[in-house]
Amino acid sequence: MEEIENIDQNIKSTRVLKIAIFIMTLLLIIGFCVVFITIGHRLSNNTLNNEEVSLLDNKIAIEPSQDVISVTSDGKSLIITTSDVSGSYIIYNIDKKTNKIISTIRFEK
Repeated sequence: MEEIENIDQNIKSTRVLKIAIFIMTLLLIIGFCVVFITIGHRLSNNTLNNEEVSLLDNKIAIEPSQDVISVTSDGKSLIITTSDVSGSYIIYNIDKKTNKIISTIRFEK
């Protein structure tokens, strides 16, 4: 009698497992379809970014005693790091879109 109950329980658990696998497979297929459709849509989009790029109207005065240590970009801004003879650092944060100096940070030694 116990064997029949175990067999029934095994059949029910395998049905639940099959249903779960089927649902997860559908979700994977739908997810991949959404990704490929999105990639195709973005690649076929022929609109160009026609915004005018404004020229840099701010001048960064770097003295002869200063050295440019690094120029880095994080996507939205350009960061220029300079140092002088005394070991002090000046960091300029420039917005790429407007070409304006957002902030200037001085580290005195």
